[in-house]
Amino acid sequence: MRLIVRLRACKTFPYDLTYHKNLQGLIYTLIRDSAYSSLHDKQGCKHFSFSNILPPTPVVHENSKNNLIIASPNEDLLTTFMDNANQIIGKTIRIGDMHFFVEGTESFNVQVPESECVLATGTPIVIRIPRYRCSEYAITTQKDYNYVYWRKDYTPSAFVKQLEENLAKKYVEYSRMDVEPFTLFEKVRFRKQVAIPLKTKGKEGTVIGTLWDFYLQGISDAKRKVIQFGLDAGFGEMNSLGFGFINMKPSLDW
Repeated sequence: MRLIVRLRACKTFPYDLTYHKNLQGLIYTLIRDSAYSSLHDKQGCKHFSFSNILPPTPVVHENSKNNLIIASPNEDLLTTFMDNANQIIGKTIRIGDMHFFVEGTESFNVQVPESECVLATGTPIVIRIPRYRCSEYAITTQKDYNYVYWRKDYTPSAFVKQLEENLAKKYVEYSRMDVEPFTLFEKVRFRKQVAIPLKTKGKEGTVIGTLWDFYLQGISDAKRKVIQFGLDAGFGEMNSLGFGFINMKPSLDW
């Protein structure tokens, strides 16, 4: 299930590429004093994902129409987001140095079909490979990092395996149902690697993320449940900071 929050820019300003922490703060504001307020301090997957401010243009012009999309497999959580977003319609919100009027909300569903579809990254997917698994993927590092970000220099099979394991782990935690090992993504297309500046807890760093297309065919019921969960909760890591937001392409591009 998904929620669109419709926005209008209060003035002209540059698009803030370091929006992640500030936009996350807005998301948490929408569940403050609710049954889900504890998600703020929960470790690991928080079972929601969100887009960037759409469209991501270099300059956001005054009165331009913009959107934020929030997704979650938990319909009650998304209803909480929507109810609280409706309370600030007509008010101004601030996302860092970006200021918007909230103009309305709308909910909708994006469902993984039984036959075939193409999923595409709306925001970069972050995959971190722990140091003890680097040798498994023939990855060598100059320093003893605790983990390395998957990047285009590494084998795609490492990305896919880590992504599938991460998604299955999150699904099991959420559904409390075991998942038989199976391949989720047999055909993928790498699009781009990006370095994203990230500010958290007063520190500045850089996160390596990647953009992909995922081509799915003959989707079994078991696979569809896991993929649907990922479509709503996000692919990869750091979903609650806005990474790994997934869209379904309107048409197939095989």
